[in-house]
Amino acid sequence: MRKVCLFVALSLVLAVPSFAEDPGKGEPSVPNPGAPEATGGPDGFGYQFIDNNETTGLPPTYSLVDISTTGTALGIGDDEETNVTLPFAFPFYGVGTNMIRVGNNGGLLVGVTTGDLWAGNTCPQPVTSPDAPLIMAFWDDMDDETGNVYWQAFNPCPHPDCDSQCAVFEWYDRPHYSNTGSATFEAILCDNGDILFQYADVVFGDPANMDNGFSATVGIEDEGQNAAYFLPYSCNQAVITDGLAIKYTLGPIIPVELQSFNID
Repeated sequence: MRKVCLFVALSLVLAVPSFAEDPGKGEPSVPNPGAPEATGGPDGFGYQFIDNNETTGLPPTYSLVDISTTGTALGIGDDEETNVTLPFAFPFYGVGTNMIRVGNNGGLLVGVTTGDLWAGNTCPQPVTSPDAPLIMAFWDDMDDETGNVYWQAFNPCPHPDCDSQCAVFEWYDRPHYSNTGSATFEAILCDNGDILFQYADVVFGDPANMDNGFSATVGIEDEGQNAAYFLPYSCNQAVITDGLAIKYTLGPIIPVELQSFNID
């Protein structure tokens, strides 16, 4: 009998740090030392992530889809949300929906039309409030004195990692509370369920408290009753750099040619 071997450059266990969650609006965050892996997961549902720092596998391409001059300006204010309807059903944790609730604080609530993405990002995950499926591109205490939040649907998608339709949500030139600096980042929802985060500028000018995700949560999760369905990328860690791209997917992040099988 021949042995069966599998070589996968993937960490199957993603440690969740234990420290207090952010106390709320305008309060300093508790930093989490260390850095995330370039790949992570799977969570209980099967989602994995890979970023463009990974040199093997199927890393995403950083290619910002800037919709600040073409997209719909949502005009949401400090700690506000608004609803949009996608032209396709986006599958997330096994449920397809075209309802997306967009929060000024750097995240999306999926499949709901009510709920608040409050300023104090929950860290570490899982998030218990709001009790809704969440996509957290850069959940932080964002302000509204400059820039805007935009969205736009495309068919076909202009990003090379989405095969057909997609929806782009861009937080453009948004300051941190209280009116400090500005950041530009985006989330792209592909109609096959893949999710892309891209970061053009995440430096507010306060490296001790805000810059590069120091006070932000980045990740995904299902609603609260599915406690195993969550996958953080970072949690109050200054590891979100300009030019970073992160892909969340149920598909493989390691190509078949990099996996070695011997069959009995």
